[in-house]
Amino acid sequence: MKPVWLLLIWLVIFIIRFQTSLQAFSNLDRYADKPITINGRISSQITLQGSSQSFNVGRVRVRTNLYPAYHYGDQLTISGTLQRQVINPILSRFSLMYPRIEKVEAGNNIFIGLKERLEAWYSLILPEPEASLMAGIVLGSKRGLPLEFWQALQKTGTLHIVVASGFNVTVVMGATIFLLAGIFRRSLAIVLGIGAVMIYSLMAGMEPAIVRAALMGALAYFGQMLGRPSDGLRLLFLAAAAMLLVNPLFIFDIGFQLSFLATFGLILICPRLPKFLPKGMKESIAAQLMVWPVLLINFGQMSLIGILVNGLIVSLVPYVMFLFALPWLAYVPLHLIVVIINYFG
Repeated sequence: MKPVWLLLIWLVIFIIRFQTSLQAFSNLDRYADKPITINGRISSQITLQGSSQSFNVGRVRVRTNLYPAYHYGDQLTISGTLQRQVINPILSRFSLMYPRIEKVEAGNNIFIGLKERLEAWYSLILPEPEASLMAGIVLGSKRGLPLEFWQALQKTGTLHIVVASGFNVTVVMGATIFLLAGIFRRSLAIVLGIGAVMIYSLMAGMEPAIVRAALMGALAYFGQMLGRPSDGLRLLFLAAAAMLLVNPLFIFDIGFQLSFLATFGLILICPRLPKFLPKGMKESIAAQLMVWPVLLINFGQMSLIGILVNGLIVSLVPYVMFLFALPWLAYVPLHLIVVIINYFG
């Protein structure tokens, strides 16, 4: 089948799925500014902000007090006044602010449980902000970062390091395959590497950047198994197309946009930058050149020193990832990252 026909078929399916997803959101419009009660499970990572926590239950964003603590997968009954925020002429965001919440059933996701145990372990061994920074780099956790350090991350354009991303997936998959290729045949090592990434993705809450990178990595390594060279740009678009069919509204997700554009920059711009620049610096420049428009449109700011700071810390992040089970050894690279970010922040 010719690529143009595949594109047309994808476009038709996408439009149908997009209209269906919008209809589900439009059904919530009639409840805007009215008291409602919803029943559902927490479907996103918990984000801590000062004295509050927030999370998604289906299509509704919930903000509540810091305690009692809730966890990914908890079944809740929530009552409050539904608030509507217009994102664009097509889509709105719905939220419940400090509603009445009753926990019906605790979540039982073993991978999220493992993630939370690792977070607690890091907190016991490391001081702050190193403990929360390690949880953010390794697990994509948004819990517990001190406000001042969070602001320094924003000012220096390095907030991405505490969000599970494609870089993490690359490290997990590459390290697993490298370690197992000498024990098993390479095809089995690749399958096990993909399995490791699936587990990591579940622990990280299936964030768009993680899913996109996992799809790309799996396709690239399967291409190796079939003896066909990987085409990064083609794989990027294929992964994005698959994600948009699963959830068409990802097209409005800032995380998805940043992830796609950063990877696009790494593939297209990075190889064309001067060779005398260090590899980490080139990758930082390429990624940030592509994501700056999205940051400006959505947040009204960009970090002019972001390229420099990212170039300084990019070589330290892999050490933190590799030492995830030995946090006391990871303290040195973690502390260096904190010092650099606080200095420039």
